[in-house]
Amino acid sequence: MSKINTFRRSPARRNTFRPRLVRKRTEAPPEAYEAALQLVALIEQHLSAGTRHYRTKSGELLRTLDQVINAILEDNLLLEAEDFGRQELARAA
Repeated sequence: MSKINTFRRSPARRNTFRPRLVRKRTEAPPEAYEAALQLVALIEQHLSAGTRHYRTKSGELLRTLDQVINAILEDNLLLEAEDFGRQELARAA
C-alpha cells in the first residue's frame, strides 16, 4: 500500500487558517514631503556646486544624488560630527 493511502484525515480536524486584516499604509503629512523635497534640493545644490562633500561611513566619496540618498536610507552617511572626530584623531597621530 502506498504511503498516501495510509494517511487518513480526521473529520474532527479544523481549519486553522485565520484571515488577518492588513493595515492601510498611512501617507506622510504634506509637511514631511515638502521637507524631503527641500533636503533633496539642498543636497543636489551642494553636489553640483562642489561646496560640500558627502562620504559613507567607510570613507567612500559619494558623487551623485542617488548615492547620497541611498546612503541616507541605509544609515551609512558619515555625519559631520563623526568626520570631525576622525580629522582630530588623524591630526593627533
